[in-house]
Amino acid sequence: MQRLETELEGIVSSLDEGFSTIFIGGGNPGCLTYTQLASLLSLAQSKGRSAECTIEMNPETFDRSLFPLFEHSLVTRVSMGIQSMDDKVLSTLGRNARKEDNLRAIALAKEARQTYGIELSFDLMLCLPGQSLEMAIADIDLIMSLADPSHISLYCLTVEEGTELSEKVSAGELPVLDEDGQEAFLWGVWDHLKGLGFRHYEVSNFARNDRLCKHNLTYWNLDSYLGLGSSAVSALRDGVALQHFSQNQALFAYSQGIPFTGYGTEDLTQSEHLEEFLMMALRTDTGIDKALFFERFSLTFDNKFSSVIDSLDPSWYVSSEQSFSLTEVGFMVLDEVVIRFAMAVL
Repeated sequence: MQRLETELEGIVSSLDEGFSTIFIGGGNPGCLTYTQLASLLSLAQSKGRSAECTIEMNPETFDRSLFPLFEHSLVTRVSMGIQSMDDKVLSTLGRNARKEDNLRAIALAKEARQTYGIELSFDLMLCLPGQSLEMAIADIDLIMSLADPSHISLYCLTVEEGTELSEKVSAGELPVLDEDGQEAFLWGVWDHLKGLGFRHYEVSNFARNDRLCKHNLTYWNLDSYLGLGSSAVSALRDGVALQHFSQNQALFAYSQGIPFTGYGTEDLTQSEHLEEFLMMALRTDTGIDKALFFERFSLTFDNKFSSVIDSLDPSWYVSSEQSFSLTEVGFMVLDEVVIRFAMAVL
């Protein structure tokens, strides 16, 4: 905590104005006290309040002691990792929270929204062992009825090799959906959210009433952002030049280390920058702004990628004079599309 504050103070002191957005996460900030969080957030916004400040929360650690963060406008948005409302599924995932914890946290989040006007976002996981499409839709409907959030993030299960979950899947103890099963599952959930008035603005993110996550748009637009703390990453862009920074120290080493040490640097080539731009922009429903593409890379998008576009199924994309974006059908084959574009960059 002390090192993080020292680094943050050094950065803030060099700024002429405050951060446009702030995101406290990448773990469970709820393990910090209100005093610790308030200290960090007050320092981060000492040069001006951010237009959006999001804090991630696990249900089991979210309580009313954090409400002063909202009362003093240090936090304007809560992103809560619910994952599932089924105890058996949560146990399979190895989550600490249970349905009872989720219900308590959702009720508190609703109270905070009604009292302080904060935005709410909930994370859910899909295609889980033992989870049906009907169960996933019921989870969404329950959360909507309890808290009426404006933002929902959906993530499919990734079975990491070497984990207990992976061993059970390999042994056949936990059945997982094949590609066709996952596709049918996703279409069912996507269509349900569309019926609830949500815009599918990024492959895994949905928003109502234009309540898009401003901070995440920075990532997807490949604009500059700063990350501090153990395992944090940053990206600084200056025209066509893009530089990555990564904090390579584990948590204990970081906490004991000298401020601003342990950060690695990588200068991306123009081809690497271009490839990353495509990979991020194609995740969004707005896709690639062709004028911005020319401004950044001095290349005409349609000329550079005409052969790639011709190779794509017309149902995968929408192309106009101003932009190129993927449809939801295209989102289903996002990896394939990105690979084709990336090969054309080389």
